[in-house]
Amino acid sequence: MTDRAQFTLLTAAHVFEGTDAAPIQGGGVLLEGPTIVRVGRGDGLRAPDGATVERHDYPSATIVPGFVDAHTHVTPPGDGTFGEAVGATPDDILLLQATANVRRMLELGVTTARENGAKNHTTFSLCEGIRRGIIPGPRMVICGRPVCTTGGHLWFFGQEADGVDGVRHAVRELIKEGADWIKITATGGSTKASDPYRPSFTLEELRAIVDEAHARAKLTGAHTTSSAAIERVLDAGVDMIIHCTFWNPDGSKAYRPDLAERIANEGRWVNPTLYGGMYTETEGLQERRARDGRLSAEDEANLVAYAEIMDLLLDHTGRMIRAGVKMVAGSDTAWRFGRAGGLAKEVYWLGQAGLSNADAIRAGTSRSAEAIGVGEVAGTIAAGRQADLVVVDGNPLADLTALQRVEDVWQAGRRVPRTI
Repeated sequence: MTDRAQFTLLTAAHVFEGTDAAPIQGGGVLLEGPTIVRVGRGDGLRAPDGATVERHDYPSATIVPGFVDAHTHVTPPGDGTFGEAVGATPDDILLLQATANVRRMLELGVTTARENGAKNHTTFSLCEGIRRGIIPGPRMVICGRPVCTTGGHLWFFGQEADGVDGVRHAVRELIKEGADWIKITATGGSTKASDPYRPSFTLEELRAIVDEAHARAKLTGAHTTSSAAIERVLDAGVDMIIHCTFWNPDGSKAYRPDLAERIANEGRWVNPTLYGGMYTETEGLQERRARDGRLSAEDEANLVAYAEIMDLLLDHTGRMIRAGVKMVAGSDTAWRFGRAGGLAKEVYWLGQAGLSNADAIRAGTSRSAEAIGVGEVAGTIAAGRQADLVVVDGNPLADLTALQRVEDVWQAGRRVPRTI
């Protein structure tokens, strides 16, 4: 067995650093162990005289920063299972599923992931397993259990809380257990006992959650699927609005330019979950039809409804982009039909909504890292940073689908073994 080389040199047709800088043509990245030493033209990068160098050339590929997925759920199987069934699954099985999901995410280029809610203590155990090197996985930013009202969205994960004192206690308990941020279900969602079209928490409760989190230097994000709730979480000071759909109490949908302008002016982040919303549902039902030869009449009707909603979401997201709202990429996988590791597809749909290809990539790398509080360590290719890199076939600056064609993943300067 030979000693590992001191330096590693990666060269490619393009290097995109995840910043506002133009991509480097014929670029390269020089690593020393787990750390990036230099970035520049590949033919100009040299290790010190006498040093051993391991070289990897990708003549038709692009090197981008490791993907940063701001919205993941690591314990569901991603096969269409409803949340209630996930919540009813034993914790040990959920933890096993999570180990498979985080490995898949890593192999698809996600080197940093923010987890958006899981049952009991499962993600705390998962993170400890990754930290100890027991299992491979991305750098994780976890909330533990989402804070919800009694019977609210994701109640089955174990953190129901009501009233100002109740929600304050819930936040303190989660931070005590090691939560990196606080997830709030500010409306209902797919949970059957909840209402996605109305706010769940009072403004006083939301302010208490945000105050407790911010007092301990923790960010907050709120699952929000109604206009009334968007206004309420803005009043409460929530840092990120997740989904951000302009639904009315009767289920009708009407874009609110006043709210979009306020979101932009106040610099809040929005994670619209375009791929992880209706598109994964569409993909799942289409795969079911191909496998079974047919769908139920209800599911056929759902396909039509999902297409209409997806068009509306793209329109609303595009209007928010034009209003100057800061967008962040979060795939919402492996919820429902979304298989783990769907960040590249979310980036693609942000491009379809109106972001430039460069801005869409930044939404899934540097801007996502900034939004979830890890911008100092993830999301860009720069000297002194940990070498988390993704090599993709082609040029995503010209074609965002290139991000779905991963050739290699490097995590902390090591090439990730891939089975995908």
